[in-house]
Amino acid sequence: MNSMFSFIDIVVVGCGLYVIYLYIEMKKTGKIRESMLLPKGLDVKKCKDVDGYIRQIGPKQLILGIIALLCGVAGLLQDFTGILNYYVYLATLVVFFVYAVWYTVFMKKVIKKFW
Repeated sequence: MNSMFSFIDIVVVGCGLYVIYLYIEMKKTGKIRESMLLPKGLDVKKCKDVDGYIRQIGPKQLILGIIALLCGVAGLLQDFTGILNYYVYLATLVVFFVYAVWYTVFMKKVIKKFW
């Protein structure tokens, strides 16, 4: 067990839970909240179509949160128990990284559309 990797996995789990929380809050309230998912300085009050933005970004945001959560949990399982095959763990990291990059590119397009 490497404590640095364990710490990173705990942070990834926390980020996944936070992203899922933001999704749930956004769906419940119908409002966009300033968060780490939006570019710094973006005024959420200037969104042209809040409902359209939530419909377009919401499902992708939920998937990002779930993938982050699963990746962090897989890392913790690997760190503390070693029950996962190394390649399974590596695959979760690749899926997380690829989806996070795709989500960032998608988010930029959605922001251009709705702001």
